[in-house]
Amino acid sequence: MLNRWIFPGLLIAATLVLATPKAAFAQGATDAMVRLLQSGKLPDSRVGTVIGMIAERGNEENLGILFQEATKADGFNPQLKLEALSALKKASESRNLVPAGDLSAISGMISSEDPTLKTLGIELAGLWKVQATADTLAAIALANDQPLKLRRLAIDSLIETGSDQTAATVAKLTDASQPLSIRYVGVAALTNIDIQQAAQAAAEVLASADTSTDPADMIDAFLADTKGPDALAAALKDKMLDGDVAKMCLRQMYSVGRSDASLVDVLSTAAGIDNNPDPLTDEQLQSLVAKVLEKGDPARGEDIFRRKELSCLKCHAISGAGGQIGPDLSPVGATSPVDYVINSILFPEMAVKEAYIMKTIVDYDGKMHQGVVVDENDDRVVLKDANGKELIIPANDIDLEKEGGSLMPKGLANFLTEEEFLDLVRYVAELGKPGPYGIRSEPTIQRWRVLKEVPEGLQGEANPSTGEFESQILGLGEDAWMPVYGKVNGKLPLADLAEIESPILFLQAEIEVVEAGKVAVKMSQTAGVTVWIIDDEFNGSEPIVADVLPGRHKITFRLDKRKLEGDTFRAVVTKPSDSTAQYTVVGGS
Repeated sequence: MLNRWIFPGLLIAATLVLATPKAAFAQGATDAMVRLLQSGKLPDSRVGTVIGMIAERGNEENLGILFQEATKADGFNPQLKLEALSALKKASESRNLVPAGDLSAISGMISSEDPTLKTLGIELAGLWKVQATADTLAAIALANDQPLKLRRLAIDSLIETGSDQTAATVAKLTDASQPLSIRYVGVAALTNIDIQQAAQAAAEVLASADTSTDPADMIDAFLADTKGPDALAAALKDKMLDGDVAKMCLRQMYSVGRSDASLVDVLSTAAGIDNNPDPLTDEQLQSLVAKVLEKGDPARGEDIFRRKELSCLKCHAISGAGGQIGPDLSPVGATSPVDYVINSILFPEMAVKEAYIMKTIVDYDGKMHQGVVVDENDDRVVLKDANGKELIIPANDIDLEKEGGSLMPKGLANFLTEEEFLDLVRYVAELGKPGPYGIRSEPTIQRWRVLKEVPEGLQGEANPSTGEFESQILGLGEDAWMPVYGKVNGKLPLADLAEIESPILFLQAEIEVVEAGKVAVKMSQTAGVTVWIIDDEFNGSEPIVADVLPGRHKITFRLDKRKLEGDTFRAVVTKPSDSTAQYTVVGGS
């Protein structure tokens, strides 16, 4: 009888709380949400909202109860479980809160067969410093059959737990008997324990390294420590490095917007590069402008701009697709003379727009974070780094912050021949002008996602069944996909996807629908192509038209490379003449 009166009251409270502004959201209201969640009487349609509110606004005790609800055997369904745990992770990152109570269920998450849950468990083990997970984390870090990304994550979390197993595990990873890729992982981990020891280990590894493995993650680890660049520079001073290995290290520094003088000097000397050129005189600049106009080829320049090692598309978008850290370059040639383009590439700090000024934050652990401010309030600062990754730094973790400079460093041109530099400048200088590099008017798909690993069972000639498509393709998370971008003309070079070792490619695009109606898809080639608009399947050779409701929707393409007739793929999302649909093709990174 009691429940008949209590639970309706809680439901009324829930309705009131869901409409309450955040500023007025008292702890008592959060406690009421927790009780309602535990009661099991909350309508299914509201569970996700309440979970998010508890994670965003609750205290340690509230978060502890939410964790127990998410991990008990008869608790949330798999989707809600992931939502709850992800929300708890976000709460810990932004508010420095650790759920109260028993957190041992994390060990079960780490042992899960679900890769998303496993990864989340490893992340939470470090974030919450759960020492009981140390054995499991060490085993993953040392397991040669585990993905490298997971091993990196495991060792990072092991360090965060403060376990006394950490030193022994790292020593095994840095041993000369290990593959180069694992030694890099070990040294990166060592930077979190002893930066000077890590620098010495890095110098030993780099002195014997070749170009078969990219040292990017190891370099990033030194850049993240305020003392890291100087320590590594000192350790490398008397070492003989392969010139190309030194260039790989420099390239990584430049790609994340770093040009720390001591380390750049040592690496540039090893690479045979002049890293500090003098500004151009007017005469030199005008001579270079003339060469660009005479010899520069914008078509070749576009290919250079798209090279992964230059990382241009990490920061800059073209036709709305690409990084959002620097300005969209689509109109730049129409508004900027060639001499401005030259100086912007050679000396990027000469003219930094206010919205793209870099902020450097050092936390109390001595870690350095750099990026463009995306959001900022009394609780935390959110930066977007040069890789497009958002970094959340709680306000009470900030020891020092400084503004100024550009995320695009001097030195990128060092990796280009004179001809390549002229081509690159000519391409950028043509962007936005009438012609082949003008602002696109057709709704072509410019931002794609390509499935990184196609399940073996989906590599045959037959299309996946409805169930296979929904579970193995449509239901995959962001980590399963890799961003790729079409050229200005909308053509996606299939050679850019050569690293996908499968005869079948799965590509995805998105549309944002404002008003419902019919949309259509037209493609540059149809043989061997299947299209799904959300989950409606179409053979590439038939008319592709579907009704769509307001919201963001995926369009998926299956390309059978054995049947394709061209080396590029282009798709346009249009609407029939009688359609009322209003939509945009989603761009961005």
